[in-house]
Amino acid sequence: MIRETSLPRRGGGFKEKDNKTMKGADIMTKKRVIKFSLLVIVMLLIFAFLSVFLVRTTTSTEIHVKNFFKEPENSLDVAFIGSSEMYADYSPPLAYDKYGYTGYNFCYEGAPANMYIPMLDVFLSRQDPKLVVIEVNGYFYSEEYCNRDSNYRRLIDNMPLSKQRFDMIDELIKPEEKMSYYFPLIKYHSNWQSPQYQIRRLQRLIGMNDEEYSHMKSFGTKTAVNMIDPKVKKRQKSRVNNFTMNCLDEMIAYCKDKGLENVLFIRAPHKRGAVDKSIMQIQEVVEASGYKFVDFSVMGDEIGIDPETDYYNPDHLNVFGSEKFTDYLGRYITENYQLPTTHSEEIDKQWQDCAQFTKEAFEDLKAKTLEGEGRTYNEWSMYKKKKSA
Repeated sequence: MIRETSLPRRGGGFKEKDNKTMKGADIMTKKRVIKFSLLVIVMLLIFAFLSVFLVRTTTSTEIHVKNFFKEPENSLDVAFIGSSEMYADYSPPLAYDKYGYTGYNFCYEGAPANMYIPMLDVFLSRQDPKLVVIEVNGYFYSEEYCNRDSNYRRLIDNMPLSKQRFDMIDELIKPEEKMSYYFPLIKYHSNWQSPQYQIRRLQRLIGMNDEEYSHMKSFGTKTAVNMIDPKVKKRQKSRVNNFTMNCLDEMIAYCKDKGLENVLFIRAPHKRGAVDKSIMQIQEVVEASGYKFVDFSVMGDEIGIDPETDYYNPDHLNVFGSEKFTDYLGRYITENYQLPTTHSEEIDKQWQDCAQFTKEAFEDLKAKTLEGEGRTYNEWSMYKKKKSA
């Protein structure tokens, strides 16, 4: 007797089992994709956090550069380009309060001549200033100093991720160093060894982000009178060199190419002078181009600056001197350039707030200077004081 066997019907059992296997495989694949995606997201979040937590240049530079990008586009009448002399000696909010024009000190400490064009290029990418003021101290640095890695990083590493930032890296940075600019953690990863400082810095950045705009438009000072650093005391008079004079030529050519009609080159007040021949070289080149140059460092009496009370060190004015120079430069600008003094209601409201904030900050800093406190202050320092009051 032949036993009947049960064979699967066409389209039956084996296919159903295959379908289940395939569905199971699809589910497993989807789970793997989800897990991998979550892993990538977590890694990106960790990378983003570490980039904020560990990447740092200097406190003042972070504030000055990052706060610039908070300014409403096309709201600034004057671009101020330079190094610490500019943000220590001149206050845009105080100038606005008296003369009505807006401006920003797009400056950072030790900014050298070869970074002036990239700095101005960043400014012009967001603003349409009617006047550019360039403080010439950067033209007195040595070629070796100008090409130090830290000077490039102070600008580039504090810019937001953008095509302009990457273009700047491609143009300015040597090929073998570019990777650490694209991924700054390569440069700053060792900062995990000082977690307490990094935590304080992170708190400062978070606090800064709470502010909608910069209240002091780039500011830094010391509550002191005529501090003497032994290293500074030994410095010789400032002088230009072939490298920085080439930078000056390139800056003038850049301004001409951009169609900038109003460019004012200045030397801010200094107790330590520059070599007369160097000043004459700068003046001749600038004036031959059709732009103006003014050496305010020899006009202390006219400005009203007292060398015994108005400097915190030989190169920088304290708040007493800054208030005087701001008034003098503001008057000079309004008498020699036709600048708009009407703005939108929103912009005027912001700047009135900035002026009031700055005036209150200056009064506090004056008192501390008279006490001989000798501490360093920047815009963030004044925010902290305001919030804790």
